[in-house]
Amino acid sequence: MRMSEPIKHLCSYPVGEIAALLPAADDPVWDRFAKRQREYPVHQRTRSIGFIWSDGWVKGKPLSLPLGYAPKPLTAAVTACGEAILAYYPGGSISRLMLTDLPAGTAIPRHRDAYALLEETHRCHLPIVTSPDVTFMLDDVGYHFPAGEIYEIDNMRPHAVTNAGSERRVHLICNIMPPQAKSQILA
Repeated sequence: MRMSEPIKHLCSYPVGEIAALLPAADDPVWDRFAKRQREYPVHQRTRSIGFIWSDGWVKGKPLSLPLGYAPKPLTAAVTACGEAILAYYPGGSISRLMLTDLPAGTAIPRHRDAYALLEETHRCHLPIVTSPDVTFMLDDVGYHFPAGEIYEIDNMRPHAVTNAGSERRVHLICNIMPPQAKSQILA
C-alpha cells in the first residue's frame, strides 16, 4: 500500500513462542505451499508456510482461504500475532498471513509489489529469526529489522532483501485489507 513514508514501526511483539515452534529449515512443511514462489519469481529463493491466503476480494472483504496444513501450535501462535497486527487497523481483515524463510547467503531482488491485492493492503513484517547481516532495502535505503519489531512497509516502493549472514532469516508477513478498500476484484 502506498504510504507517505517508506516504513512505519507499529509495535514490539514477543516472538519467542513462534521461534520455538518454527520447523527446521529442512522440514518439508516449508515447501508444501509454493504458490508464492511460482507466481512471484523474485521470491523463488524463499520458502513459505502459509496460514491464510487470498488472491482477491469482494466488497472490501478478502476471499481468504485458511490453509490448515501447518502444525496446530504454530498456527495458533502465528494467528495470535496476526490478530495483534489486525488491532492496528480497525475494521480491517487479514488477507494473507505467512512465514517466509530466506536462506543464508541469498537475496530477494529489487522489485515492487504490483499485484492488485498487494497494492491495497497494509503489508506488515515481523522478524522472527534475523541477524545484523540481513538488510531490507527500501527506496535504496538499507534497514535492519530486529526480531520482535513489527513494521508496515510501503511495498509499492522498490525493495529488496539480502541475507549476507550465516543463518536463515524468517519473517512473519501479514497483509491487512482495510475496510474502505476501493477494489471489488474477484481473482
